[in-house]
Amino acid sequence: MVLNDEQNDIFFDTMDALLYYVNDRFRVVENFELTGASPLDDVKSSLVARALWDNVEIIDDFVRDFANRLPKRCLDLARSWKSALPGFYTLVRYQSGRALLMSEAGVFSVCGVTYELEDEIGPAPAYVEMVLLPFEDLIVYDGFLQAYDTERTASELQRIQDEFENCCAKGIALTGSEFAKQADAFLAEQRDKELEALLEDVARESERGEEVIPAGFHRGPLAGMSPLEREQAQFALLDEHVPRLLGSVKEFDKRVHKREPVRSLAGCLMLMTKERLGLLAQMLGLGEITRLRKAQMVEQVAAELSKSPMPLEALLMVTTDGNFSLTRSIAENGEVTFGTEEVAAHAFEWPAEPYVFMFHGSDGYTALVPDELKPLLDLVDFAELARKRLQFKQAMNCVDACVVLCGVMLVDDAYEQYCALVADPLERQEFDGLLVSAISTGEAGFDLWNYAQDEYVIHYTLGPDYVAREYAQMRAGDGARLYRDRETGEFMADPFNRFINRMSADLKTELEELENYKRDLVGAQTQISMRPLSRELLETDVISGLLNDSNVLRLRAFLDERIPDGEQDYAFADRVVEQLVYLAIESGNLQEMFSYAMDLGLGECCEDEQRLPTLITNVYNAMPSWENNGWSPQELYERVTGRRMFYNEDGSVMKIGADDPCPCGSGRKYRECCGR
Repeated sequence: MVLNDEQNDIFFDTMDALLYYVNDRFRVVENFELTGASPLDDVKSSLVARALWDNVEIIDDFVRDFANRLPKRCLDLARSWKSALPGFYTLVRYQSGRALLMSEAGVFSVCGVTYELEDEIGPAPAYVEMVLLPFEDLIVYDGFLQAYDTERTASELQRIQDEFENCCAKGIALTGSEFAKQADAFLAEQRDKELEALLEDVARESERGEEVIPAGFHRGPLAGMSPLEREQAQFALLDEHVPRLLGSVKEFDKRVHKREPVRSLAGCLMLMTKERLGLLAQMLGLGEITRLRKAQMVEQVAAELSKSPMPLEALLMVTTDGNFSLTRSIAENGEVTFGTEEVAAHAFEWPAEPYVFMFHGSDGYTALVPDELKPLLDLVDFAELARKRLQFKQAMNCVDACVVLCGVMLVDDAYEQYCALVADPLERQEFDGLLVSAISTGEAGFDLWNYAQDEYVIHYTLGPDYVAREYAQMRAGDGARLYRDRETGEFMADPFNRFINRMSADLKTELEELENYKRDLVGAQTQISMRPLSRELLETDVISGLLNDSNVLRLRAFLDERIPDGEQDYAFADRVVEQLVYLAIESGNLQEMFSYAMDLGLGECCEDEQRLPTLITNVYNAMPSWENNGWSPQELYERVTGRRMFYNEDGSVMKIGADDPCPCGSGRKYRECCGR
């Protein structure tokens, strides 16, 4: 059920005029137009609407100022909207063309404005954030809503049904007058509760000093430190523990030969197993030679290794920075030697065999290149290799940033972004080859996808292989229970085959939904320009940059103050915020972030029950949104309002006067700086 044409005209004549009035008064956004021509217009409209419902008393001014400009019916309608009821609702079901929505305030039978609510929200049950309004003898909403899926487990469905029956016992609001009466009573009750809570908070603050950490939690050793001090403390701990962990050199010696150095190539190769020699022979194009005696295998491999530096250069292109530096140091200075006490400094080096071997002899450790291969080192242009390695690293970091921020992007656009950021880019053919190579070796955080005759690079979680693995892992336990007889343990073919067929059908549906999601994502991204990439993303991975967002650091500092007993003091907060950042990006679901924190037992970590949810919500709002082409909700807000947001330590939005000093530290007034 929706409003008829006449009702629609009355609704939008009133609402549009009211939104323009609110924006003129509060300067919520710049260049405000109710055209809906782009997603940014919709964002602007929702922000202005939020300002309206946060300040409903402005409706009295609106009615006074528009007394001679709008019909009485519109003015009466606007006046009735002072009973607006914002909140989170549970959509229980659709009935007679209306949506039955349930909240603390009661149960309401709501109709759509222009479109059916079932088309706007989707199937029931669901959670919906919206603002309900009276419309003469009906109940509608303000035109903006956000729907969230619910768990469709039997227990959750039963819980919703039980709660619905209890609420229905108090009656269902069907008309605008019933809604207004119920909403006004609820809002008055909420105001009384808020005042009472405020007075209690003031009394509590006056009586107590420092906040008491709840039982089961303790203040961690990193609490109160600046990010730099915190990092230094963690490195100091690492420096303390690495020598202890490697003090017996057992871990380090697993990757070295415990004997006096051997400098001949044949002697070094003889230290390798026949299996490793066989794999090496295949990589060198020698085919299967494991049928030969080991000495014969060594002879053939040694002869092939000495022919060309190309295999060595290929290895140096993909090895770690530590191994590349070690090989380059050997080429420039000869053998590298160090004592047991220096093991920690070499903890992340692995010998790049068969070109670099490491030994632990009586005089300590020696890393060397066999004598016969030393001439190859003279042919290697380490400076050029370092340049190519940098090119590859920058290209990979750029593509990773593209998929983390946007989820899906044309390969053409990803290459264009890369070229715009670097002075010395790879040629397009090398760039494409790097993507394919990284995916085939499992080193990439992305995959390739073909759609509408175009090739896209996509986040790894949007690839069919990832979804299939996750689905199989989730359902693996079900199969184990189904195809074994409980009493005899014998395999039962029929139930197992039915289980496999059902899994296949379900997985097919999952993959079809995945394809539809990616196509919808491509369509949504055409409506908004991509968030620009910064050059800093080329030097590090994009997640590291997001972990340094001020909202993430604020949450991390909060968790440092409240470490659950039994958790690792120096790692807990980092682990939690990293997982929350991944959830925000990959699931885009705030509820999943809350659930993760609650599963860790963090629901009781603070006397102020709203502080942790607020901090988590701020992190969510600071993370990139794939649907918004990489822009975070906070960035979109700042983009459409033209004002930068700042937060207090507790996560609340900072209230800044136009003439107050700008919190960014520029020394200028807010209206002349980040508040322009």
